Amino acid sequence: MNNEYNLTDGSPRYGARSDDHSSPPTPGDALRVEETPEAAARLGLDHLAAAIDRRLTSFWADRENPLVVQLRKAYPEELAAARALVKLHLGSQRQWRIKAQAVRDKHLAETMRRRRASGSALEIMFLRLGLIIALIAPPVYVVATSRDDILKLVLTGAVCMAAAYLGGHFITIRSRIPVTPNIYGPWLRELREDVVNATLVAILQNKGAAIEPATAAAGRRGWDSIASAARAVEALQG
Repeated sequence: MNNEYNLTDGSPRYGARSDDHSSPPTPGDALRVEETPEAAARLGLDHLAAAIDRRLTSFWADRENPLVVQLRKAYPEELAAARALVKLHLGSQRQWRIKAQAVRDKHLAETMRRRRASGSALEIMFLRLGLIIALIAPPVYVVATSRDDILKLVLTGAVCMAAAYLGGHFITIRSRIPVTPNIYGPWLRELREDVVNATLVAILQNKGAAIEPATAAAGRRGWDSIASAARAVEALQG
């Protein structure tokens, strides 16, 4: 794949390289700069939501760390390589969200199978169809019989909005499926930059660059927070 991370021969610009491709490198031979973005690509929506909550409530995330800012400015080429590597594994923001949704769907697959086996999934489908019909029928009737009565149209619309909220709330509870977390783009972007920072540190350490321990720790802090939140979610999900 031709990107800023790879050389012209397809080998990684940073990381372990060898002319002998007969066997993969053993753990500990070299730092794997791909490890963090690969792990980030395996996170589900629930992991990301927990990581966002943890980040929003962490004092260190209230403002940019000067050590990390300086590190990114000092190594622009390596930063570009880190961004390219993260994009290679995560894709765009939208693609990362889709990957995370797929992870979540896979986790809930067994729950959905139980709901289908018990017949509750069919019940929920009929409830949703009924709600759709109930929301469509009144406005259509009003438009067909009292098109010029603006007040009736407005009142019907207000009633339908309330019915949609209450009906959706009832169906959500009835289905007994965990609600999909709401992931805001700017907050997800902050997590992505945490992944970039940790990848940048790994690239520099792989090259043997002299990085102060405090700077390296600051660069990895965001990813360490994400990983900690993900482990907590895994423990809850069993």
